[in-house]
Amino acid sequence: MALAGCRSTDDARMLQVLNQRGFGRPTQDANRQYYLGIGDTVVMRDPNHPEYNGVVEAVRMDGVVTLPDVGPVYVNGLTPQEASQVVQMRYEDYITDTTGITIEVTGIQSKVYYVTAAPPRKPQWVRFEGDVTLIDALIRANISEPLIDTEAVLVMRGDPVNPLVIACNYENIKRKGLTRDNIMIRENDIIYLQPSVVGYIAWGVDVMLAPLTPIKEFIFGTSSVLSATSTFGKTGTGNKNFNNNFNNF
Repeated sequence: MALAGCRSTDDARMLQVLNQRGFGRPTQDANRQYYLGIGDTVVMRDPNHPEYNGVVEAVRMDGVVTLPDVGPVYVNGLTPQEASQVVQMRYEDYITDTTGITIEVTGIQSKVYYVTAAPPRKPQWVRFEGDVTLIDALIRANISEPLIDTEAVLVMRGDPVNPLVIACNYENIKRKGLTRDNIMIRENDIIYLQPSVVGYIAWGVDVMLAPLTPIKEFIFGTSSVLSATSTFGKTGTGNKNFNNNFNNF
């Protein structure tokens, strides 16, 4: 019975850790309405109060910005309009007219999407700047087409229960101009490049060679040390020549 109770407690703790919505962070559609995220830079505008006008802050990892007099204000996940309203309410105790206060986004750092595939390709994240279609994303990812199944590229939108998985035919887009599958990418999308037959072979070779990776790194690391030592020796020779020239002078 004690073990059962312990497991129940662990399950409750796991539920607190597991993503309860979206991608595990505030998720909307920034193509339609921008929302603030961690790392974004904002500026407060207030032409009626010069002491507040032009204050620049970055959204901290806890989702807040620190503003003069009022201190921390939580803005993560809010649109600029919603953030402006929250800041106006916080300043009501300090100034009589808060209608001139607005929050503008001047630096975007929080929006990314991901491109991943079977080895030997490594996962990467790409800064999301808006108005990115599937063909845009694949060109930016510099894909090696022989290694992937270009007729079944998967675009996944994360969800803890029911993720949306869209299979897209890149060949139809590229060769036939059929743009049905050239969908608009959203922030936090995961683009998975399924292996082709050649890709599966490369994957198998990568798996077989994986145990040799530490040895390869050791050999190349040793070569780098030897190269640096040789370079240092050449530098010493140069100094010796300089001394000889100095004596001749």
